[in-house]
Amino acid sequence: MRRFDRWGAGSGRLAIAALGFCITVIGPATAAEPAFRYSAPIAVGAPAPFVQIALPPSAYAHVQQPDLRDLRVVDARGERVPYSLLGARSEEQTTEQVRPTTLYPLPPRPAANGSWPSPVEVVVEGDRIRVRKGPARSEPGGVRPPAVRSGGWLIDLGERAATDPVPQWLRLEWSGPAEFTAGYRVETSPDLRAWRPGSAGQLMALTSATGPLTQPRIALTDNSGRFVRVIWLDPANAPAITAAQAVSIDRRAIDLDPPIAIALTPTAVPTDAATVPEQARGALYFDLGGALPLTSVELRFAAGTRVAPVRLQGRSAADRPWRDFAQGVFYRLERDGAVIESPALPVHETTRFVRAVPDERAAPLDAATTRLAVQAPLARLVFATQGQAPYRLLAGSKDAPAGALPASTLVPKLDDERLRFGRAEIGAWTEVAAVARQIEAEQREAKWRPLLLWSVLLVGVIGLAVMVWSLQRGTAAKAKPGTAPLQADAAGSAPR
Repeated sequence: MRRFDRWGAGSGRLAIAALGFCITVIGPATAAEPAFRYSAPIAVGAPAPFVQIALPPSAYAHVQQPDLRDLRVVDARGERVPYSLLGARSEEQTTEQVRPTTLYPLPPRPAANGSWPSPVEVVVEGDRIRVRKGPARSEPGGVRPPAVRSGGWLIDLGERAATDPVPQWLRLEWSGPAEFTAGYRVETSPDLRAWRPGSAGQLMALTSATGPLTQPRIALTDNSGRFVRVIWLDPANAPAITAAQAVSIDRRAIDLDPPIAIALTPTAVPTDAATVPEQARGALYFDLGGALPLTSVELRFAAGTRVAPVRLQGRSAADRPWRDFAQGVFYRLERDGAVIESPALPVHETTRFVRAVPDERAAPLDAATTRLAVQAPLARLVFATQGQAPYRLLAGSKDAPAGALPASTLVPKLDDERLRFGRAEIGAWTEVAAVARQIEAEQREAKWRPLLLWSVLLVGVIGLAVMVWSLQRGTAAKAKPGTAPLQADAAGSAPR
């Protein structure tokens, strides 16, 4: 019976050893300090306390995390240098567009039914509207009222193209009096037939020691038509209007850090499992080199007249499925010796690979004459020039935590300091041989680790089962009635 006890004890020790081996196998999978596979020298061209680098696409190509968290700046001794990532800046620019209008005085009073006789006539010629002055209207007694005594004004804003901005207000000019306050109400119409109510308010002019104070604006609604009727609430207090201008405000975001332009030629058709089952007829494939943030894309054709309705698909890695992110029609037209090309398609996408899939009803895309042009607002890196030069930029770690500081933490008074930033550029990237070998060893180990773990766990389970079986057998033997346990001496003599 002792051999069973020894067997069970040995099985228990084997199970404990197996569990210890599991912990040993799992342990190396986590590392305290991440290793970076790639390194590039930083060439400082304009020294300063803070130096800025415009990250090239090659930096995005060597990181393993799309948010650039596996970037590090180190000095000559390998010590970390604090840095921050700056996004592209933009500001809103406001411009005022002014267009002259045509003024027509209204009669002093409306008609008996409350409507205002129109001082002009509209003539429709095809798809255009021509306005001509109507017949003269007289007050009772045959005397035509002067403009100053009009009950208001009909203002023709003129024809507006589809691309013209919508006027937001009217700015009036007058010849007098020097001080007045005149209330008004506004009606608008596209054709002088149907009128709808608009805004209401007051015009005023005041004199002061610092100069005249005026309020010459009349607000327009977004659905105002071509014709605007300004009706005085009290014509006796109204000024003598001499001109009116339609004013539009154009607000645009101006890039202070403009995106870079990249033109790409098609690459070979991928053979990965995500592409082969759904290879599209005549599709073209492009590799941006890294997962870049894109703001616009366009297809450019080398020659001839081409019209290409396409779907644009992207993916951030070669083993990911394709997904749609935009669609549009790109063209190149040759007419009268001039070339007309389609505008870039605005997008908001971060991707590395792009697939252009033509519509099934259109012709396939020609790889020899088609190029992909993108705009990418790449990040800027700024670091403090502390430590010992020269500096290096490290990248390529799938486990590295975020290394960038907030810009406001790194740079005091950031907006003022930007003008004093130094400049630097990134040199050629090289692979760190020791890190590459370590990563390859970890990949091999990761490939075999599941099999080793299952094997060790299986051995441990068998050992534990044997130990339990032996313990149960010994307990059953002791509990058997009328049976005394056998004893043997160390020399193997017969039982006493």
